[in-house]
This record gives sequence, structure tokens and C-alpha cells, in this order.
Amino acid sequence: MTTAHAPGQLRDIGRLTLAHIVNDTYFPMLVALQPILITTLGYSYFQAALLVMTYSLLSSVLQPVFGHLADKTGFRVSISLSILLSGCGIALLGQLTDHYLIMLGCVALSAVGTASFHPGALTKVGAIAASGNRGKITSFFIIGGNLGQAIGPIIAGLALAYGTIQSISWLVVPALIMALVLLVYPVPDTCPVASKTSAAGTGNWNPVILLFAGSTLRAWVTFGAMTFLPTFLVLNGYPLLEATALVSVMLLAGVAGQVAGGALSDRVGRKPVVVVTTIAAIPAFLAILFTHGILLIAAIIAFGFLLWSSFAVTIAMAHELMPAQIGLVSGLFLGISMGAGGIGVSLSGAVADWAGLDASLLLFPVIILAAAVLFLMVGYPPKEDPC
Repeated sequence: MTTAHAPGQLRDIGRLTLAHIVNDTYFPMLVALQPILITTLGYSYFQAALLVMTYSLLSSVLQPVFGHLADKTGFRVSISLSILLSGCGIALLGQLTDHYLIMLGCVALSAVGTASFHPGALTKVGAIAASGNRGKITSFFIIGGNLGQAIGPIIAGLALAYGTIQSISWLVVPALIMALVLLVYPVPDTCPVASKTSAAGTGNWNPVILLFAGSTLRAWVTFGAMTFLPTFLVLNGYPLLEATALVSVMLLAGVAGQVAGGALSDRVGRKPVVVVTTIAAIPAFLAILFTHGILLIAAIIAFGFLLWSSFAVTIAMAHELMPAQIGLVSGLFLGISMGAGGIGVSLSGAVADWAGLDASLLLFPVIILAAAVLFLMVGYPPKEDPC
């Protein structure tokens, strides 16, 4: 049974989703700066890559730290402050190109903002959601991050195309506006999750570990597909513009899949949605490798829709499994799991160097199957719901 959305709940999740869009535009902006740093400003490939690695490493590792602090001590960085840190850290790069170490510090500052934002915001998402709409509510928030990642390079590209590197400083404006909105119209914690500790205990970590492991493998394939499919398509005769456009289509299908998966999990159960869609993504990916033309386009759409549809649902499951530690599990799933998935992509790259790109991509269905098996082993549903 689904639960009707109260107007206040919709306003709260709307502000959190918009905040997620703004926050998650800034890391892609940093990535979009790479060509300018290397070709125009003379930084080495290592120096440019170190900025990205610093952001990725700090934001991944610190997310569960901030989440744990929120769960155990009640300490939370205001999400408005988190967004300010995310935006200011990147915007300052436009004025500090002659001071590399200070640039590294600014990138680290932005990473701290992102690391504190995700568990803090997801704690609020977990608090305002009810058992009958947790999947849909969580998916609304998660797709905000997807949209932010998609538009971040576009915004940075426009700023650089019609200005100079200093134009990046103006990109702090969305963070300032969003932080002000959240200060004037704060999102309350309507369900005191931390107070449930005595009733729910520390939760059962065994199913969460299985869920986390499966999510990490899924992140490996997700990032791997985004990284290697454009090259695969170009090597198979597709123009570069068409190849990159098809990957964008896959990501848009993933956004639709997350909303559909979240809503469906509220109706038929979370575990069936996660297991079935993950398994169904296997033939869709194989079809990408062995078809052409309209069938390949259909396969890319189906793969994006199916694999991404379980992402928000697994986070909702983790929240229900560990109601007293929502901050920690949020940090693990959006921080460590995604970071480890990124490491997996480098392993796929090594396999591609050794055995060829086709052989590397053929391992992805095996990884997806392993994720599905782990999801199938998760003991779910939990005995009680936090709200």
C-alpha cells in the first residue's frame, strides 16, 4: 500500500532534492576544468588528476564518519553550510590558479562539504519518509544527485566558453541561493530516528553488509559502463558524438528507472524489485555488446533503466534495516560503496589493457550476477519500521 504525500512532506523532499542537485554539480565542474588546467595553465596530468583524486578520496571516506557522528552524538553539519562549502571550494579555484597547494586545500574543503551533505540530507530523507512511500521519497532525493552530475559539466563548460577560468568563481551563486533557501525554510527532522536506538538496538549488520557488497559491485558496473561504453561504441563504428549521446540516453533512462523502481518497491516490496531488476540488467547489457542500430539503442535504454532502478531502493532498505544508524549507512552507501566501485573500474581498465576491451566488458554480466546473488541473500524485510 502506498501512502499519500502530505503537502509538507512534498515541500521538504522538494527542497532536499533541489539541494542535492546544487551540491552534486560541483564535483563534475572540477572534472570539466581538467582540460583548462592542463592545456592552458600548464599543470601536469598528475597535478590535475590529484585534484580530482583528493576530492573523490576525501568525500568517500568522510561520508560515513559524518554519518556516524550524527547517529551517535547528534552532531550534524547544517546542510546549508555543507552546500556553501561544496560551492565555495570549487568557485575559489578560479582565483587561485597560481597557488596549487591552496587549490588542493579548496578542493578538500569542497569534498568536506559533500561528505557532510549526503549523510545529513539522507538522515532527513529517512526521517520524513513513511513505510508506504520510502522507496519513492528516497528515489526523488537520489535523482537530484544524478541531475546535478549531469548538468555540472554543462554549466562549467558554458562559464569557460563565454569567459575565462576566473568565471568559475561565479558558480558559487547557486550554492549561496540554495543555502539561503534552506536557512529561511529549513527541512525539519519529523521522525526522531536517534531516539529509536533503545527500541531498535544497533540493528543487524549481516544483511546490511550483503546489501553494501552488492551495491559496491553494482557501482563497479555503473561507473564501468559510463567509462568504457563510449570507447566500445567508437571502436564498433559509431561516431564519437553519437557514442557519448547514447551514454547520456542510458543515464536519462537510469533516472526514470530510479523513480519507477522506488515507487514499485513501495507496492510490491523492495527486495523483489532489487533482485529482479538486477538480474534483468544482465541480458540487456549483453544485448549492448552483440547488437547494432535500433536494437542497441533499445538495449542501452533497458540496461540504464534496469540497473539504476535499484539504487535508491537499496538505500531505503538499508535505512529500514538500520533505523538507528541512518547517517552511517547513508555515508557507507553513497561514500565508500561508490568509491570502491570506482576502484573496480580501474581493475576493469587493467583487464582491458591485458585482454582487450571486449573481454573486460564481458566480465560485467558476471559482476552483475554476483551482485544479484548478494541481494538475494539479504534478510529482508526488517522486523519493524522506524516511523
